[in-house]
Amino acid sequence: MPNTDIATTPASDYLKQGSLVMLLSVVLGFAADYLFNLTLSKALPPHEYGDYKVAFAFAALTGVLVLLGGDRVAPRVLAAPLARGDNRSVWEFLRFYLWIAAGLSLLVIFCTCIASLLHLGSTDLRDHHPLLLMSFAIPLIAVGALLSRILQAAKLLMSSNLPWRIALPLLKVSLLLMLMTALTQVELWQVIASGAASVGIIIAWQWYEIRRRGLLTVARCPEAFPGPQILKLSVPMMLAMLITLGLNQLDLFMLEALGDEHEVGYFAAAATTAHMLPVAQVTIAGLFLPLIGPALEQGRQSAKALFWQGQRLIVLTVLALSLFLGMAGGGLLSLFGSGFLQAEQALHYLTLAYGLWALVAFASTWLQYAGKGSLVVLVGCVTLVIDAGCNLLLIPLYGIDGAALATLIAMTLAAIMIAAGYYRHSAQNS
Repeated sequence: MPNTDIATTPASDYLKQGSLVMLLSVVLGFAADYLFNLTLSKALPPHEYGDYKVAFAFAALTGVLVLLGGDRVAPRVLAAPLARGDNRSVWEFLRFYLWIAAGLSLLVIFCTCIASLLHLGSTDLRDHHPLLLMSFAIPLIAVGALLSRILQAAKLLMSSNLPWRIALPLLKVSLLLMLMTALTQVELWQVIASGAASVGIIIAWQWYEIRRRGLLTVARCPEAFPGPQILKLSVPMMLAMLITLGLNQLDLFMLEALGDEHEVGYFAAAATTAHMLPVAQVTIAGLFLPLIGPALEQGRQSAKALFWQGQRLIVLTVLALSLFLGMAGGGLLSLFGSGFLQAEQALHYLTLAYGLWALVAFASTWLQYAGKGSLVVLVGCVTLVIDAGCNLLLIPLYGIDGAALATLIAMTLAAIMIAAGYYRHSAQNS
């Protein structure tokens, strides 16, 4: 039977629970992820650590691509039915996007394999790059994203968020330490395999939780979920998310192509440290996602109140974390090793870049839910072009500092464009 408890969960209680989840996710989640990266940097030389981060970035990007926005749209289309105790659309949603993810994942694996056989760029296995091996984890990443969003749509924030933010990196650390203890030299394929196993464990647990709570019944009900119509909403969301991820990862790819190989690892450490800001912003936005649809339906005043409630929380959190990174960033980098302090200036640039974007990212999400996804995609495309152009100019001159400065320039312009777009949208609906 469907779980109807979420139908009677007061918004205030939900937001209190969400605040606790946010705190745990940002603090403990960042600490757990940082611990994994520190452990991995000790197990691998800097250039192999950089190779792993490039492959991980590739998997993150393609993991979003193969879902066509299914994970992004889930709270929008599932939150209201689940709040009424109606779970008929959940299996149809999951089935629809799983078929899409399976087909597109196979296509990505096939194309990556062909590129490796042709010895193209970073896919060339003669250079021992893990990118092809990482591509086999993409279907797992897609399944995990869908299950997590079902739990999020049901307002089960602990179950949807914390397993990925805290349990996953701790599982990966545990398996990596076992490898380091048992083997004289840890290989990249072993790191990838242990990470995939950790993802599989989280997926199994979340599937159990979904079934235990009655959020999904494996039975066909095609009329409950008009898949092709939902694609019109989810694809722009996917494109916007893909562009955001691309902005975060483009520097790594271009540094790999244009810079010194060992600098990729140093830059990855700086990006991992500054990633505290996007994690905080995404966590807070995730708290409000199941509430946006109902708020928009209730009218302008309700929507405006909810937006500024979320925006205030993001501003306070981002400013506090930016100050912390400005003061402690060098110390955090030194944990990777003395050589990684070469990335301290890059970390300052990335902190400012990610902080500026985090301040407007909620407005970007709001525009997508309000049917203005095409504007967000357009801004993202322009920003990607600016970032790529700046990287081409600045990386040969300044190395990792140039890559970080390119991100700062691009994200500053993106933040200005999104803020202007949201202001215009608000003025038109006032």
